[in-house]
Amino acid sequence: MDEHDEIDAVEGVDEDIDVFEQPPGTEPSDLESGWTPLPSSELLTIETADEFLRWRAASIIAVVGERNGGKTTLISEIYERFLRGAFADSCFCGSWSLSGFEMKNFQSRAESGAERPDTPRTSARDGLRFFHLAVADLDSLDVRTDLLISERAGETYREVRDSPSRATEMVELQRAAAIAFVVDGERVFNDRKRTEVFASARSIVRALSETGTIKPGARLQFVTTKYDLLDGDDAVDARAALDNFEDQMRNLFGQTYQVEAFRTAARDPSGELPAGTGVAPLFRSWLEPAVIVELAEPALPELTDEFDRLMLRRAL
Repeated sequence: MDEHDEIDAVEGVDEDIDVFEQPPGTEPSDLESGWTPLPSSELLTIETADEFLRWRAASIIAVVGERNGGKTTLISEIYERFLRGAFADSCFCGSWSLSGFEMKNFQSRAESGAERPDTPRTSARDGLRFFHLAVADLDSLDVRTDLLISERAGETYREVRDSPSRATEMVELQRAAAIAFVVDGERVFNDRKRTEVFASARSIVRALSETGTIKPGARLQFVTTKYDLLDGDDAVDARAALDNFEDQMRNLFGQTYQVEAFRTAARDPSGELPAGTGVAPLFRSWLEPAVIVELAEPALPELTDEFDRLMLRRAL
C-alpha cells in the first residue's frame, strides 16, 4: 500500500465515524435518547409562574411604574448584590430565571464594552413576565423564601392611569403580597416634571384602589429610584416635595393599606454612592410574611317583615 492509499483509508475511516452529520431522519428522538429537557431559565411567563406556584409557595411582588423609572434596574441590582455574596442578611438559594437576570444585567458590566452602565428597556410586546429568586436568612438557612417579582412595560401602567378598567386584567396586582410603586427620582429632581410624576403615581394607585384590584391590607410601597440625584445641596426643594408626597400617600391610603416609603440608588453612574444604596431594606420587606387582615363581620340589617325572615331561613 503506497502513501496515497494510506491517506484514502484514513479519510474513509473519518467518514464512517462522523456522527455529527447524520440525516435528520436518523437522529434519535427525545424519548429514545433519554434526555430530560431543562427549563429555559429566562423570565417566567404566566403559565410557568403558575406551574411554579403549584410546586411550592412563593410571594408575588408587583413592581409598578411608568417607563424609564428604573424598575428593571432595581430588580437587576438585587441579583447583582447576590453575585457578590450575602445581601440584606440573606443568601442566594436558587433561581428559575438566571438567564433572564443575566440578559438584563449584561449591559451594566465592563465586559459589555459600554461607556456607562445601562439596562435594556422592557418591551410592551413581552407582556407580563416574572423574575424568580429564592433566598434564605443567614440566621436560619433551612428556611427558604421564594419571590416572583413582576416585570411589565411601564406603558401598560400608564394606560391604567388613563383607563382604570384595564387594571382588572393585571393578575400580578391582585395576588401580590407587596406592590412597589416606582417614583422616578430623576423626574422628582426636575422641578418642571416633579408635579407630573407625583400626580401619575397617585392616579395609578387611586385607579387600582377604586377598581378593587388591590385587596385591603395590601402593602403599598412608594420606592423613589435614582436617589443619588436627590442627595446633593441642589436638591433641597426636591427632597421637601418628596417628603410631602410620601406624607400625602400615607394620609390618603393608610387607612386601607399598609403604606411604606423607600429611597434607593440601585446604580449611581457617578459612583459617589455605593451600588444598591437603600435596596436592602426594601428587599427585606419583601421577605416578611404577609399580614392577615381580619375583616369585620358585616352587621345584619333589621328584619322588619316575614319576607325578610323567610330569605334569612333559606340562606341558612
